[in-house]
Amino acid sequence: MAYCNRSQALGALALGAGVFLSGHASAQTELKFATFVPPKYVLHKPIFQKMANDVAAMTSGKLTIRIYPSGALGKGPVQQYARAVKGIADITMGVTGYTSSLFPRSLLIELPGVATNGIDATAKTWKVMAKHLASEYRGTHVLGAYATASSVLLTSKKAVRTLADLKGMKIRTPSRSAGEVLRAYGASPVSMPANKLYTAMSTGVIDGVLTGPSSLLIFKLIEPTKYVTVNIPEMPFALFIVMNKKRWAALPASQRAALTKASGRELSLAAARKLEGFGKFALKLFAKGKGKEIITLSAAERAKFDRAAASARAKIVAGLEKDGVPARQIIKDMQ
Repeated sequence: MAYCNRSQALGALALGAGVFLSGHASAQTELKFATFVPPKYVLHKPIFQKMANDVAAMTSGKLTIRIYPSGALGKGPVQQYARAVKGIADITMGVTGYTSSLFPRSLLIELPGVATNGIDATAKTWKVMAKHLASEYRGTHVLGAYATASSVLLTSKKAVRTLADLKGMKIRTPSRSAGEVLRAYGASPVSMPANKLYTAMSTGVIDGVLTGPSSLLIFKLIEPTKYVTVNIPEMPFALFIVMNKKRWAALPASQRAALTKASGRELSLAAARKLEGFGKFALKLFAKGKGKEIITLSAAERAKFDRAAASARAKIVAGLEKDGVPARQIIKDMQ
């Protein structure tokens, strides 16, 4: 009888502990959100912090998101996707092109002629997300997929007024596909994360950068840049916000629903609009600088760039098709 009483008592204690731990775990869950940009970054408050605030409000504080900016959970923007997959952070934001080999489908949005600007690119990305793209984000759940404003050419010493001017210039590329386009332009593409660009431009390691115009301010490239060439073929660049898949699956359904409502297509479009507007502001500010010049390609030169870009696009698409990626169909569905 004593044995039974002891057994029952232990069972009751175990059950009580389980209920306590379960209740304690569900009381509040904090997700770690890692970014490589500082808190003053244009998307920090209106996008990243807003998502966190919305989730906390919808769950009455049971689910919260703590943002770790400026690489606080690990230096190096290139490793952002891996940090989410490995669970170093629960959520990360990063540049899709830094790990181009993982996202051949998603990066089709960056090809010349696929999208007219970052907002259009973001809308087209979400148009095919479920059908064509979500499967690429292995080990994660997609919370955001958006794009910068269409790219411009920033150069430190040599002005780019014609296609011929780019021959032999060392231009930083944000992705593999953009590198193919730069080769078609006659330039020598150089892969490099954004946080290295200021020093590379200032010291002459590279001659210029193919990037969204907001980089003039976000990465202080307004200082080493003397010329900005606009009216080049439209190439917005893709970014992501992803969450560790196991961490996502472990959340209660109500918390997943709240996070879904606070993220996704609408948050992504809001991010794209912010980047588009900030890019225009950055160009206006640059134009006011002493010794700075914005160069708009003539119609004749733009036509030359378009032909070169179309050639690169055809080469990229053919290569992807050969590797089993239905690139033509994906682009068709995007458009």
